[in-house]
Amino acid sequence: MEVQVKRSLVVPPPQCDVEEVPFTVFDLVAPSYHVTVLFAFSPPNPTIDSLLDALSTTLPHFPILTARIEHEHKGHRRGPCFVTGRGGAGALVVETKVTSSLSDLLPLVPSPDLVGLHPPNNPGGWPPMEHVLMIQINRFACGGLVIAASCNHQAADGFSMNVFFNAWTDAVRHGGTSTEIDRPVPYGPGELSPRHPLRCEFEHHDKEFLPRDGATVARSHDATDAAVRVVVDPSEIDNLVLHYPSEFVAELKRRVHEKYTTFETVTAHVWRKITAVRGLAADTRTSVNVAVSGRGRLGDTGAVPKEGFFGNLILSASSGATVRELMTGTLADATALLRAGIRAVDRQYFLSFIDFGVLHGDDDEPLETATTEYDELGMLSPNIDSDSWLHLELHKLDLGCGGRLAGILPGKIPQDGAVVVMPSLKKDGGVDVFVVLWEKHAKEFANIAYTMD
Repeated sequence: MEVQVKRSLVVPPPQCDVEEVPFTVFDLVAPSYHVTVLFAFSPPNPTIDSLLDALSTTLPHFPILTARIEHEHKGHRRGPCFVTGRGGAGALVVETKVTSSLSDLLPLVPSPDLVGLHPPNNPGGWPPMEHVLMIQINRFACGGLVIAASCNHQAADGFSMNVFFNAWTDAVRHGGTSTEIDRPVPYGPGELSPRHPLRCEFEHHDKEFLPRDGATVARSHDATDAAVRVVVDPSEIDNLVLHYPSEFVAELKRRVHEKYTTFETVTAHVWRKITAVRGLAADTRTSVNVAVSGRGRLGDTGAVPKEGFFGNLILSASSGATVRELMTGTLADATALLRAGIRAVDRQYFLSFIDFGVLHGDDDEPLETATTEYDELGMLSPNIDSDSWLHLELHKLDLGCGGRLAGILPGKIPQDGAVVVMPSLKKDGGVDVFVVLWEKHAKEFANIAYTMD
C-alpha cells in the first residue's frame, strides 16, 4: 500500500484577540500525548474540498482545538494554558492519495501498514507537537476514505471529541454548516463552579497529584512487584482487536447474574485473561484503572456546562487485588470489585476535585501530576487501563453521499495494558476490544480470550 502525500495545510485559528485560557484541574491530570483514531468510510464519499470547507466552518466553534499549548510560566501565569485566537497554532491537515483499494484494508485492524495513514507524530512526546489537532485525510483508489484524527488529550477527552466529530460530519452533510452547534461553549477554570465554602473530602495530593513534600505517590510494592518491572523494546508491544459477538457478551453477563453493565463485565473478563498470561507471582498486586466521566456525575449540580464540548471531565477509578485473589475468585467477584472502584469516584469526589483545583490553582508551587513507574515507554505493567467508547456515538458518524462507516480503530498505542471497549460495526453486534500487550503475552491472550471459566 503506497501512501502519497499530496499537500499539507493549516486551518488557521479564529482571527480574534489572543486569549490565554488556563488549563482546568481536569486538563492538568489528562495525559499529555496525542490520541489518534482512524475512521474508514466506504465509497461514495464527499470531495476533499467539501471536507475541508466543513472543517473550516466547524473549527471556529472549537477554539481550543486550534489553540497553542504554552507550558512555560510567564508573568502572572503560574500554569499551562491554551493560547487561542490569533496566537493559536491552527489545525494541521494532511491530504494523501493511496494507490490501493480500501477493501484491501478492511476489516480495520492494527497493522504496520496503517502507520502511513496517521498524521505526523512524535512518539517520544518531547518536544510536544505544535498542533493540538492534526487530521490526515487518506483517499483510496476506489474512492474510500480513512480519516485519521489526532488530538492532544489535554485539550479534549473522548466525549468532547465525539461532539467535534459529529459537528464536523453534520457540516459535511449540510453543505458546510453544522446544525448541531451555534456558538462555542465557554471554557476554562472559570466555567467550573465550585462549592461555597470550598472543601476537599478527599486527599487529591496523594492520588491525582504529587504530595507537597516532594515524595512520590504512595504505591504498594513488595519484593514480588520488583520482579515484574521489565522494560522491553517499544516495537515489541502489540496492538490487537478482539470481537466479542452479542451471544458471547450475553453469556458473560449471565455468569455475573445480569447485575453489571457490558463495559464492567467485559473489562473484568479481559482483566482476568490478561493477568492469566502475564505469569505474575500470586501475591503481586494488579489493578484495573477505568476512565470515569464527570458529566453524568455532575449533570444537575451546575458545576459544569450541561452539554457540548468541554475539554476534559475525566478522572481515573482504580480497583485492585492480588493475582491469587483475582484468579481464584469468579468473574462476578472481579466485576463487583471493578464496579466498587468506579462508584467510589462519585459526585462527591468530582465536586471535591473541582474545589481542590480552586484551592490550589494559585499556589506558588504548580501542581504536579502523579505518575507511576509503569508510565515509562516499554515498561511492562501488572495492571490494565480500560476505557469505554460504548457511550460515545462515533459508530454513527455519517458523511452523507451514500457511503458508510466501515471501521473505527484507535491509532498505535505503545502502553502495555491499555484496553478500549468499543461498539462493533459487525452485523451480529457485540463489542470490539482493543488490547495492548507485550507480543509474547498478546499471542497467549488471543488463545484464551474466548474461554470461560
